[in-house]
Amino acid sequence: MNGTIQKWGNSHAVRLPKAVLSAARFQENDLVAFSAEENRIVITKLCRRHRTLKERLASAPVQLQAGKEAPVFEEWNTGEPSEGEAL
Repeated sequence: MNGTIQKWGNSHAVRLPKAVLSAARFQENDLVAFSAEENRIVITKLCRRHRTLKERLASAPVQLQAGKEAPVFEEWNTGEPSEGEAL
């Protein structure tokens, strides 16, 4: 596949086809690093993108509550309110 480098604001951009991203296992919002080699630009995935709320809930531990599975969340104490914070 071929593409064209185009001006985008004060920068330049190249559109990456979905098939190329899928083959490289890149997804929208993945954090990447760029490096330059002779006659080549390398894009490397640094880590997985931030998970959506739906993805976080899907990975939460579950237990039966009222006959249905429900996610289980822990509570934690962050201390007393300070400087005008409400309860």
